[in-house]
This record gives sequence, structure tokens and C-alpha cells, in this order.
Amino acid sequence: MYFRKPAALILAATVAFALPAISGCGPHVGGYDYNAGEARQSYSVYRATATNVQEVNINSNSSSRQTIGAVIGAVAGGVIGSTIGSGSGQTLATVGGALLGGAAGAGAGDLASRQTGLQITVRYDNGSEEVIVQGRDPYITPGQRVRIVVGPDGSRRVEPEY
Repeated sequence: MYFRKPAALILAATVAFALPAISGCGPHVGGYDYNAGEARQSYSVYRATATNVQEVNINSNSSSRQTIGAVIGAVAGGVIGSTIGSGSGQTLATVGGALLGGAAGAGAGDLASRQTGLQITVRYDNGSEEVIVQGRDPYITPGQRVRIVVGPDGSRRVEPEY
């Protein structure tokens, strides 16, 4: 496949905008985030007070974002490298561009699979305590009155009590 330099530059510009967009696809597990399958379900609500809140890292178990990032980066790097030099120099630039692009894309995909979250210790009104980890939205502070929303599968989320 032969790419002219203008076509390669257009592809490179497109990929330059696509790679950062992968980060928008990171996991979202905040108190207000629901999957489609969780809609129209019955949830129990308990009242509690947040006693301790710590920021934590939530990592996705899926490596698909890293793989997608690596593939996009490798293709873009290879195309860009193919516009450099001629003969064996061009081949080396193509391979080098693909390797560097793949590594950069994998790194971008890895970053996209992380989310900063909160580890929230709550004390229920009956005196029992529990730790719940979720995304930072909504942000909960120690001493704040909260609602614990418990799903049919036992999953829990913390929301401010209004």
C-alpha cells in the first residue's frame, strides 16, 4: 500500500485527535453511574454518615483499551514513518514508527482504563460500618449525611442525602 505524504499527514492528524479520545472511554463507577441493565430495577436505600473518605485508583480489568490504543498508534506510526526517506531507510522508519506509535498508543489506552475513585467508610444509623469504593462523582466528605443505594445484586453506591 502506497501513501502519498498529504494522505499520511491527514491520517496522522486524524489519529492525533483519536488517541486522546480513548481516555474519554475510561470506566465510570460513580454514585450516579448506571448501566442500561440496571435501569427499571428496585433499589433499597439506607441512611448513614460518611466517617472516612480516601482517594483511590480504580483500574479496569479489561485490556481492550490498551490493545485498541496500541493498534491505532502502530498504524499511525507506520504510516507516518513510511513518509520518511526512501529504500531501506524508509523501511526502517516505517517499522520504527509502528513500534513507537504502538507503544505510545498502548500507554494512552492504559491511562484510559483508570479512574480516580473514593473509598468511603460509612456508619449506618444502627451503628454498623461498611467501606464502599466508587468513582469521585459525587464527591463525599467525612461527616456528610449520605444515602446508601443497594441494588438487587448487592452492589452499593453512596449519594449525598439532600
